[in-house]
Order: sequence, then structure tokens, then C-alpha cells
Amino acid sequence: MPQKPQKKKRPPFEKYMIRPVVYQVFTRFLVCLCLALLWNRFIAPRVAAANASWGFAFFVVFFAAMAWLAYLRLDGVSVPKFDRRLFRRKKTPERAFGDMIDYVDEPVVTYEELSDEEKDLTLLISNLITMLLFIAASLL
Repeated sequence: MPQKPQKKKRPPFEKYMIRPVVYQVFTRFLVCLCLALLWNRFIAPRVAAANASWGFAFFVVFFAAMAWLAYLRLDGVSVPKFDRRLFRRKKTPERAFGDMIDYVDEPVVTYEELSDEEKDLTLLISNLITMLLFIAASLL
């Protein structure tokens, strides 16, 4: 009897992945909200029947596509990884406040320390959450 190919097991969502997801959702939502509001301010007055919900709807579709790409990568499809670099900062900022002793007992896992599968999972979750936020914004 021929062996069935083993299905690649997805990594489970762990507690240490919450911080990268929250950071991604926050930065993606704020940057794209600013872009949508700039579109509403400068381009929408020149286009007939355009309002802010069109800009929000664009980002709903955009983040749905990004979530789909992350989902495909989780399934093992070789898809380009440009969405990982889309919102990445080049240099980490220097922290001016706080003592190091405040954070000694807490293990902090950054996005760069995650495995490729965990990165794709956090991208999938953060893109879906951001998409839901823009759906709510477009309905208001």
C-alpha cells in the first residue's frame, strides 16, 4: 500500500507571538490609516463619488491578499516574501527611558527571532486583524 505524504504540521500559536502580532497590527493600521486619510483629503475631492470608505476598502482587499499569501506560505507554497519586508524598520531606535533591570525577568521574543513558519503565522494573524479593523472603519 503506498504511503500518503505527510502533511506539513503548522506551528501552533504560542503566547510569545502576541507581542510581534500587536506590534505589526499597530504599525500597519496606523500607517495605512494615514495613507487612507491622505487619499481622502487630496484625491477623493477630485474624483466623483469618492469618500474615505473607498480608501479603507482598498486596504481591506490589500490585507486580505497579504493574509492569503501568508496562508499559502504556511501550506508550503513558494510565494514571494515581500510582505515581510514591507513594514520592516531598517534600524532599531535607541531607547532613552527605562532601566534594564525592569525587563530582566521577562523574555522578549522579537519578530526576527521567530522561525519562518512562526513569522508566516504572525503575518497571517496580524493581516487578518488589520483587515477586520479596516472593515470596521469602512462601515462607519
